Amino acid sequence: MSHANCSPASSSRGVIATLFRKKLISPDSESSEDSTYGARVSDMAVFEFMALIDAMRVPWSKESSNHKCLHTITASDNTPAPMVMEIAFCMPEILKLDELRRHTDFWQFEKKWNIEIAFQENDVFRRHKRLAVFDMDSTLIQQEVIDEIARFVGVEDKVSAITARAMNGEIDFTESLRQRVALLEGVPSDVFEKLKSVITFTPGARELTRALKILGFKLAVLSGGFMPLANYVKEELSLDYAHANTLVISEDGTQLTGELTGDIVHAERKAELLEKIANENGIALRQVVAIGDGANDLPMMFKAGLGIAFDAKPAVQLRAPCRINSGNLQDVLYILGFTKEEQDQILGA
Repeated sequence: MSHANCSPASSSRGVIATLFRKKLISPDSESSEDSTYGARVSDMAVFEFMALIDAMRVPWSKESSNHKCLHTITASDNTPAPMVMEIAFCMPEILKLDELRRHTDFWQFEKKWNIEIAFQENDVFRRHKRLAVFDMDSTLIQQEVIDEIARFVGVEDKVSAITARAMNGEIDFTESLRQRVALLEGVPSDVFEKLKSVITFTPGARELTRALKILGFKLAVLSGGFMPLANYVKEELSLDYAHANTLVISEDGTQLTGELTGDIVHAERKAELLEKIANENGIALRQVVAIGDGANDLPMMFKAGLGIAFDAKPAVQLRAPCRINSGNLQDVLYILGFTKEEQDQILGA
């Protein structure tokens, strides 16, 4: 208890690894995979994970580590089965966090154990986020809105093909957007009202945004889609900001002209808007979470203190700071460090 040794200086970086069991397989499952490795984040998996970490810390001293189960279910033998766990450890400053995220040993570990890892720095900003910004299409909602509009004029296949290439980063987003919007000429201007009835919110979107609002977050949707539906999503989820593209409507107000007006919300614009909103609210960028699925979301992910690719395109997952593929947005709360019990407490408030 000597105060001379209180909080000694360290040359190590604190790191948090959140380990997700990729599929919440029933504990009663008898698949060969489950009988070998267990339908859980097993002790053997944690042991192997820490062995990988220790190997990377040689020849540096190995500092202590600890773990915390964020979500546990009861297996058929009445033993606890951890499904989400976070492990806190230290790494030398010379080893960059980005190198951990892309290390082939961890990719092989994930494949072997059917576990997904999200790495982030374990510092004061990890525990005190204040702003979350979201992509809209295929993130907060399950549709790509422009594809849904294309159905009205029978050009869905052409629009979808351009969308896929843009999301994978194969073509410039702004040019691809103009090409797709041009195909929408003549669509009735009331199309957005009709689309509201078919829009499906992503599982966990309402729970995540409600929890974050209760925790005092500012929330924004930054979309390469269109303002009428971005505003609808904003209202439905009680967000604070909505930014998206504006389509030109004919002078008689009856149809779309196939043109855009105003600033295009492309990849760089999303990052700019993220920083603008943070500055307006006196929020440090390291206190920002950015969540999306496409290549045009990567700049805002890198701008934020924590960027998360949610059920993203393969090329995006390779580059994103963190990734999660559970299909449920509420699971973002685990990456922020909240246990299942704490999430239930927040949502029950």
